[in-house]
Amino acid sequence: MTEPFYDANNPEHVRKAELRQEDENKDIEFILSKDRGRRWLYNLIWRQGHIALASHVPGDVHSTAFNEGARSLGVALHEQVRTASPKMYLQMLEENHFNE
Repeated sequence: MTEPFYDANNPEHVRKAELRQEDENKDIEFILSKDRGRRWLYNLIWRQGHIALASHVPGDVHSTAFNEGARSLGVALHEQVRTASPKMYLQMLEENHFNE
């Protein structure tokens, strides 16, 4: 059950948040442990999340908003992967980004 609020001054809340983050990091490391997982995640971040591309579509605010939503997710995933497993993140880049 989720706490109704998070209190950073409460050691129990902090401990639970740290354990949750460690568990999420293990999920990311599991995906990154296989070349197929690294390729899939790379495509999700850079191609579908198009974090390196502009979101703006001239004259089309709806497409711009849609693209920015996808980009926002891509940026969030990128940051999670980069911080959870820096070595595997670099391996993912070497295998996919620099070999295109």
